Amino acid sequence: MADAARPRRRHLAVPASRFLGRDRELAAIAELFRRGERLVTVWGPAGMGKTRLALELASRWDEARPAEAVWLCELTACRDLRAVCGAVARAIGAQVAAGRREATLVERIGRALATVGPALVVLDNLEHVLEQAAPALDAWVRAAPEVRFLATSRERTRLPGEIGCELGPLELPAEGSAERSAAVALFLDRAAAHRGGAPASDERLADVAALVRRLEGIPLAIELAAAREGVLGVRGLLARLGSRLDLLAGAARGREARQATMRSAIEWSWDLLDDRERRALACCSVFRGPFSLAAAAAVLAEPDAAAIDRIEALRDKSLLRAAPPGSDGATRFALYEGVRELAAEKLAERGEREAAAERHAAFYLAAGEAAAADFERRGALDALNRIAGDLEELLAVAEGALAAAATPRAGAVAAGAVAAAEAPRAGSSAAAEGAVAAAPRAAAEEAVAAAPRAAAERALRALSAIEPVLSTRGPFGAQLELLDRALAAAEALAAEPRVVARALAARGRARRLRGQAEAALEDLERARAQAAALGEAALLSGILADLGVLHHGRRDMERARDHYEQALALHRALGDRRAEGRALGNLGALHHDERREAQAAAYYERAIAIAAEIGDGRQEGIFSTNAGLLEQERGAPALARRRYERAAAILGEVGDLRLLAITLGNLGALHHEEGRLADARACHGRAVALLREVGDRRSEAIALCRLGAALASVGEVDEARRALDPAERLLAQLGDEPDVELARVASGFVDLARAQAARRAGQGDEAAAHVGAARRRIARAREGSPSSASRSDDVRLLLRILERSLAALGDVAEARAGAERELLLTEGARFVRPPGGGWHDLRERHAARRLLLALAEQQRCAPGRGLSLAALKEAGWPGERILPEAAANRIYVAMNQLRKLGMKPWLRRDAEGYSLDPALPVHYVAVEPGARVGGDSRGGTGEGEGRGGGGGKRR
Repeated sequence: MADAARPRRRHLAVPASRFLGRDRELAAIAELFRRGERLVTVWGPAGMGKTRLALELASRWDEARPAEAVWLCELTACRDLRAVCGAVARAIGAQVAAGRREATLVERIGRALATVGPALVVLDNLEHVLEQAAPALDAWVRAAPEVRFLATSRERTRLPGEIGCELGPLELPAEGSAERSAAVALFLDRAAAHRGGAPASDERLADVAALVRRLEGIPLAIELAAAREGVLGVRGLLARLGSRLDLLAGAARGREARQATMRSAIEWSWDLLDDRERRALACCSVFRGPFSLAAAAAVLAEPDAAAIDRIEALRDKSLLRAAPPGSDGATRFALYEGVRELAAEKLAERGEREAAAERHAAFYLAAGEAAAADFERRGALDALNRIAGDLEELLAVAEGALAAAATPRAGAVAAGAVAAAEAPRAGSSAAAEGAVAAAPRAAAEEAVAAAPRAAAERALRALSAIEPVLSTRGPFGAQLELLDRALAAAEALAAEPRVVARALAARGRARRLRGQAEAALEDLERARAQAAALGEAALLSGILADLGVLHHGRRDMERARDHYEQALALHRALGDRRAEGRALGNLGALHHDERREAQAAAYYERAIAIAAEIGDGRQEGIFSTNAGLLEQERGAPALARRRYERAAAILGEVGDLRLLAITLGNLGALHHEEGRLADARACHGRAVALLREVGDRRSEAIALCRLGAALASVGEVDEARRALDPAERLLAQLGDEPDVELARVASGFVDLARAQAARRAGQGDEAAAHVGAARRRIARAREGSPSSASRSDDVRLLLRILERSLAALGDVAEARAGAERELLLTEGARFVRPPGGGWHDLRERHAARRLLLALAEQQRCAPGRGLSLAALKEAGWPGERILPEAAANRIYVAMNQLRKLGMKPWLRRDAEGYSLDPALPVHYVAVEPGARVGGDSRGGTGEGEGRGGGGGKRR
């Protein structure tokens, strides 16, 4: 044996390509060794770059510690412990005699390692000899306390003292982003090596970002794809990723065979499994997304304990990856797409694909329908989350069932039954054969005929189960195409009527949310007729409520009332408290639209009480928002704000993005009406983004109108037009006249902003022309019987704000008498118009302006409660040190200034301090008064309800 007292360094091969990314992982492993850990295993699936990471760490360790030995032991070609010992001995320069027993070889290598002092030994590709090599590695760790071991493997060693470092994908760019993440940088670097450096244009970066996301950040997949970019281009690669195992092949010469293609890399792991593990992995390919242990047990058709063993083994071998836990906190697993593709091929080869898919569908249908029924009964968040967690799988069930429904002879078993029934029997007469074979042949033919019908029904059941998620969180259009196909197949095959009725109702609701009112009405009427014929009272009551909502949206109030009341009677007869609360709230919205405020408030309170009683956060959020709109209309902004904020908190927790967006829009409308334009813009911007995400086109267009009005109110005319133009086009397509008028009224804020700009530039005629345009919009919205203003609270709110803003410009020809009883303020109370008076400039009266703002804010938050002298002193002279007597004198002087401006009847003083009369309406306007540009001298306001961010009241 050679003298092991002298450290012998193995020169590490320098890879030809650059090392990119993984800085966090390198630092973590180095820190583990620095703090004294002895054995670190870098483990992960095929192609993740374990070897490359180990080489980079060894190289950096070698440079940082030139006195220490660093040895690389390649174990790829080893097949047993003797070969492993030989590879390690050659790497460290130890001489061991041939023919020795394996135990002796392990012991001699341990003694050699014990004499070298501090060193790093890299054992690369350990997984295929792990069972034999693990005891030897344990012995070497114990024998050489100054040596650190870094192993790379597709599974952990599970030795005492091992620290596992699971290597995941490279950092990916965010969805929709073209940032140069580690995965993008790797692709560009390797592509440049093949192509000589293609320019990284913005368009190419966006395509590369999409490609590396599809490749899941797996380094080997990225490098193999980069090698083919020169032939296919990035978009060609994206188009061919459906068969990635064969696409990602033939990279550079010199790669080991197991890394030459993604297929060979994953086949290497497949070959290391036993047959039970191979079957389990193959069966797991039927999962589209993350799955639980319970789902795995159902698909594997094994007892829970055995399924756990299989899943644990596959996870340990890096063929399954950990996924985020489900809504119930249960552990979940997933496959990388390359592994899934290979496993699906193996499942087909085993002849088990149909059976595994059948078990998968049965499990998820049962779970989805149970959760949907639970949500319908309780409206509970946990039920909605369960459906959301299984959404991908239920969509897969629906798509698979639709494919089966289109197959004339579904299933090899049924086809085999027909063939057996039709085969002649030896030694029998034709008559006997006919008599004997007729019955089984008829049964088999019936089975073949029934299979597509059952598949169509399965598709409808899956789509009905996921409807609660798609109808609350969107995207609303996602199920429409599938429902169209499934219903067409089901009706052609005479599917079970109750399943069809449920699906028709689901499609009707989806079509309504997409603005397809006529098609929605047809679906819901057909569903109602079928439910009534079947005697399905629970189904019928829900459909009646949906029809009421549809007619309500079409402003056919009598039909809406009739359907709501029929639904309410059925709900009460069935004892369905949740549905009863919904019907009461809808009747409240109906009274609200008919301007019966007291009745509306009573219905809303009853609906909110029922929702709170049964724990239905979604319905509590809906009707709290509606009640907030009513409070806003009644001139109680503080109460309205509390309603909106409560509703937003509840709906955010529930995860109903559509209703959250609408509530935020209502809050934004309140901000706009109170002159909080930055807050209004933020609320409306978020509402637009959420509604676009979920696909509620009408509400998105209304939110864009709100956003455009807010942008114009701060003078951002170009931005306002960018919001309003698509809103006008979309609302015109949907064809609802009050909504079309809403877009026109919103454009009045652009007219107003242009008038103000012209006035500042001294262009009086142009300013007057813009004001005239705004006035014509107001007049048009109020024309007719019924007018758009009387039919839409969205229109009325914008009219109210627009008229107040015109009053601030001095144009009040269209102003309404109500403004004579209002206090109008511009932003920061720079200008003020007391009830019945004219405009006053407070820009130089700083203390009076600040005190008025403080009193207005106090009235908004706590109507009728006074502000103390100390609070007023801090508001009027913030940060100044003033003796109490002097402060009281200053406050008295400032209050006198406000009284002289016409505020005397509205200023109150009591034991608590000063306050504004709580009956005084306080409103903010978005423009500042100046020279008159037309009209007379009276101020005014519009009447009606507040409604915001995508449309106010919801049913």
